Amino acid sequence: MGLPRLVHFQRRDLCVFLLIITAILWFYGPLTLVLSSSLEDEYAQHYSHLILIPFLCVYLLYLQRAAIFATVEWSPFLGPILMVIGGAVSFSAKEPISEALDNFSPTIISFVMVCWGAFLFCYGTQAFRAASFGLGLMIFIVPFPSFVLDAIVGFLQRSSADAVELLFSALSTPVIREGFIFKLSNFTIFIAEECSGIRSFLALGIISLVAGYWFLTSMWARVALVTVIIPLAIIKNAFRIVGLTLLANYVDPTYITDSALHRTGGIPLFLLSLAVLVGVVWLLRRWECRPASRMVQ
Repeated sequence: MGLPRLVHFQRRDLCVFLLIITAILWFYGPLTLVLSSSLEDEYAQHYSHLILIPFLCVYLLYLQRAAIFATVEWSPFLGPILMVIGGAVSFSAKEPISEALDNFSPTIISFVMVCWGAFLFCYGTQAFRAASFGLGLMIFIVPFPSFVLDAIVGFLQRSSADAVELLFSALSTPVIREGFIFKLSNFTIFIAEECSGIRSFLALGIISLVAGYWFLTSMWARVALVTVIIPLAIIKNAFRIVGLTLLANYVDPTYITDSALHRTGGIPLFLLSLAVLVGVVWLLRRWECRPASRMVQ
């Protein structure tokens, strides 16, 4: 790379760096509150992934840097428009009446749009399209609006309860179900919102998006991979609930009320879910290659 081209890139890099730093300083209060609150017990079950998303986005952009920056140009029209729209969203957003994370959704969306606009302004539309996946993942730092979060949790809670009932039936375990309440011979459980498994569901969903982008080429295969996450997360959560409940009912109630297995037992099942996900990716890649192999024959 010649000196003029290097200086050319340095100007762009410096420009986007200054614009993003300015955006971070402008939105410093809401960003700090959202990212720090995502680690607190009250929100960790729903938003523990937020703190990792910026690092994941930067890492993906770094890995794709050759393709992203193969063609760059200034975009003095579209980039500033996107930044202005993001700023307008911020100014039009009402002041949060409480510090609940979902109240900051419009503000964080505004920050994301400003960052997108800064990148578009400094590197142009072709680079923006090439970086669209990594940049698009930034949307996951936006807290879900309460009605969206309630809908997801409610679906997972109901589906987990149905799957738990099926597992108890398959194991011939005598149980009486009343909604989310399961009464066994010596123990009764309630599948609360905290037991919906939303944290592992979101983690698996993000992983499936990244895996589909990196390892699969067709849209149908990527959609299929993300779709598989729904039953996989539900089944994984149901196995965890049933296992803990059987131990509490027939061995010791503390297995479900206060035990290391209750607190960390989901980790081995999550790793098993990842192994299943790897297998699904392998199968989908083979199916993608089948038409090409037939053409060669």
